Amino acid sequence: MRIQSLFRAITAILVAILVGSLPAFANPTIKEDWETYPVDATTAPEILRQMEERGPDGYWAYARWYVRWSEACEVRLRIEYTMPRHVNPALLDEPLRLSWEKMVVALGKHEAQHGAHGVGAANELVDAECHDADAIVARWSEQDRIYDRETDHGRFEGVIFPHPEALAGPKISGGGPGDPVAQGRRPPK
Repeated sequence: MRIQSLFRAITAILVAILVGSLPAFANPTIKEDWETYPVDATTAPEILRQMEERGPDGYWAYARWYVRWSEACEVRLRIEYTMPRHVNPALLDEPLRLSWEKMVVALGKHEAQHGAHGVGAANELVDAECHDADAIVARWSEQDRIYDRETDHGRFEGVIFPHPEALAGPKISGGGPGDPVAQGRRPPK
């Protein structure tokens, strides 16, 4: 009886170790990092100025993904997201706060789609057993550029601030540098 209990305990420990280590064998391995930068302005023009100054490379937000693979085709993907975060949205008047919230939700969805392109690249690498890896990564990187072009850097998905329904007056969008609505401002990535 005592040996059976010991055997069950050892079996349970081995199963726990094996199950607990399964994520280490996942292919691809995906790591996501979300970072924010502070915005504390309380007017639309000042919020826009702070996002341009404090945002990554002058963009309102950015998603970067990096795919690495080994000779054994162990694929690792790292996705880094950078988003604006208002430090005290309660200080904003209600229409501006609602506009901010709509824009940030749309911006997060837009950046998450860029991250999904990285996941697509990593999964395709695994499926292809890492053959033509550079071409696969290049194709998915091109998808990022096409996506920004087709969505006007998120503008067609609601990446607009202040949001049209929230405020009267001129709008600044996430559109590209040639977008007259952008009024010379850099778009989100």
